[in-house]
Amino acid sequence: MTVRPVGEAAVLLAVFGSVLLWASAFPVMKALLGVMHPMAMIWARMIIASIILLPFVARGWKRAERRKGDIWWLLALAGFEPCLYFSLEMHALTLTSASQAGMVVAVFPLLAALGGVIFYHEPMSRNMSAGLLLSIAGVIGLTLAGGPDLSAPHPWLGNFMEFLAMVAATGYMLIVKRMSRRYDIWLLTGIQMMTGAVFFLPGAFDLFGPDRAVLSTPRNGGLLLYLGIGVTVLAYGLYNAGISRLTAARASVMLNLIPVLAVLISWLWLGERLNSVQMLFAALTLAGVMLAQKRPRTFPA
Repeated sequence: MTVRPVGEAAVLLAVFGSVLLWASAFPVMKALLGVMHPMAMIWARMIIASIILLPFVARGWKRAERRKGDIWWLLALAGFEPCLYFSLEMHALTLTSASQAGMVVAVFPLLAALGGVIFYHEPMSRNMSAGLLLSIAGVIGLTLAGGPDLSAPHPWLGNFMEFLAMVAATGYMLIVKRMSRRYDIWLLTGIQMMTGAVFFLPGAFDLFGPDRAVLSTPRNGGLLLYLGIGVTVLAYGLYNAGISRLTAARASVMLNLIPVLAVLISWLWLGERLNSVQMLFAALTLAGVMLAQKRPRTFPA
């Protein structure tokens, strides 16, 4: 589908909004992991989102153009994300810093772009290819320029688990592009969250058991609501909408802003280190994202 200029600007703004929300999730989750079990955090996030999206699921399911075999695609969608993705990411954040985990996200645009080319035969313009490589180079430099972090006891293992989470996210993106042609975006998001609430149900025993004191703290309760409403419902809805109207490469390259924003937010909030060299590579990443979104110039014949 070709997006008209005004509509395209709105779609890109929606994708950026989801990117900003996801970037803020890394320090939020890192802060909560200090006071609660990872499974409890994920389940709380899923159940909050499921309750909010229940009306959209009920309405969207009636209107969906369902076909035989769709159930397997929908299960695969939710299996990749949130089930597999969050399982890997939560454990990654217990082993590495929020900043480094955010940086690993840089591999996702490359994986998604390759998936779009292979499965959907999407074109890759020169601007897109150059911007993608430039942004990835910026994130790699951002990673190498970072100093050791006391909150990262096993960074290499944690970063590897975050990489596997990106592989799962790629599978999720490719399936969303397929299913969004016949299923409402909020219906797909609701199916993801409800499946996740069932998958991570053991976390409920931690939340109302050893971790129940977390709920009595306004700060922690507010952070959980932020994860459930902002980072989960709103971010997934905005990004799923972007995926449905942009190529996989264009929608995913925006995610290279996550490492930059995650580092900045982690630095401001958690005090994780940010040096001048990292700032330069962050600017390089931003330049790559902007180049990738730039339309190639056309000339009259």
